[in-house]
Amino acid sequence: MKSLAIALCFCSSAIAVEVTPTVLVPQSLSFTDDLNFSNLDLAIKRQLESYNRRSLSGEIRFGTNVYPRKVLKDSLVLLNELSTVATKCQETQPSEACLEQFNQSVNEKFAIYRPVPKKTEPGYKGENTTKFTSYYSPDLNGSRVPTERFKNAVYRKPTETHLQNFTRVEIDYKGALSGTGYEIFWVEDSYFDLYLLHVQGGGRIHIHNEDGTQDIKYLSYDGKNNQSFKMIYHYLIQKGYLTAATASVPNQRKFMDENPDKEEEVYGSCPSYVYFKESNEEPIGRDNIPLTEGRSVALDSKIYRTTGIINFVKTKKASHVNEAGTVVKTPFSRFFIGQDTGGAIKGNARCDLYFGYGPMAELTAYNMNDMGEQYFLIKK
Repeated sequence: MKSLAIALCFCSSAIAVEVTPTVLVPQSLSFTDDLNFSNLDLAIKRQLESYNRRSLSGEIRFGTNVYPRKVLKDSLVLLNELSTVATKCQETQPSEACLEQFNQSVNEKFAIYRPVPKKTEPGYKGENTTKFTSYYSPDLNGSRVPTERFKNAVYRKPTETHLQNFTRVEIDYKGALSGTGYEIFWVEDSYFDLYLLHVQGGGRIHIHNEDGTQDIKYLSYDGKNNQSFKMIYHYLIQKGYLTAATASVPNQRKFMDENPDKEEEVYGSCPSYVYFKESNEEPIGRDNIPLTEGRSVALDSKIYRTTGIINFVKTKKASHVNEAGTVVKTPFSRFFIGQDTGGAIKGNARCDLYFGYGPMAELTAYNMNDMGEQYFLIKK
């Protein structure tokens, strides 16, 4: 019995330690934030509010070092203090000197770790590589009542089990949920726009009220049916409607606009359907944390189980489209906070960066599929 008790005690203790697949980076790094810390304080504020609502008991291991989990909160507070000092410094002093002091302070006060990718992870190119994609929140125009202009419904998740698992075609083309009261809004946007909303998992809706006024609300993920998800571009290529070289999102939209007779067929290849909930804040990530554009990052929640880890990333993003119609990318580096996850975000070194709203966010989201560097910062 004593041996069993000791074993049980050991296992319980081991379970309390969250282990991250990381190693310590021994050298100093250059921490250059391309947004000059804009929005970082908001992302940190939202994370700290989440921490205040729940326990941070237990421990977390980075590399070979074990920390109390509350170090994640202390790390955010410290980063906020240092970035605030650097921002205020630039109001009266040369920017270069202020950022040099910031960089020195970060290297002195934080332990820096990097993820250890498995060789089987997509895009693996060596020990210090991370695969980056990005996502955004589409903008829709809608109404709280159906009209000739606003016809296509956005649904909340039904509470009745027998209503939850209809396919995309059954819902959008057969009216399986029509008149059930689960409509949140009706939008003027196409089924392709709704499909993109489902892909991104959240968005922003501009509500046109009957009195002529407008409001802005947000849509956050509220679950899905029990159907498989497959991007429709796979089907478009398989059927020869588009080629791998031409299956960009704009070309997918163009094909669907020009071939309304094929809509039901194409969307039938993606029976998955996402439900949404309305909120006054930006789309919600993990732990009920509102995402912050340009600052929240989705990680594999089965590997990085606690939100709020400081990420510093170095990769490439879209900057513009040139005269030849080619998307031009430029290197950038920035602080992000781990506040979200996603079904396709799997791996030790896998990041999905949230870029928020608007044309540039959309351009970035559909053109980022790059390798880069990722680091985690923990207060010493």
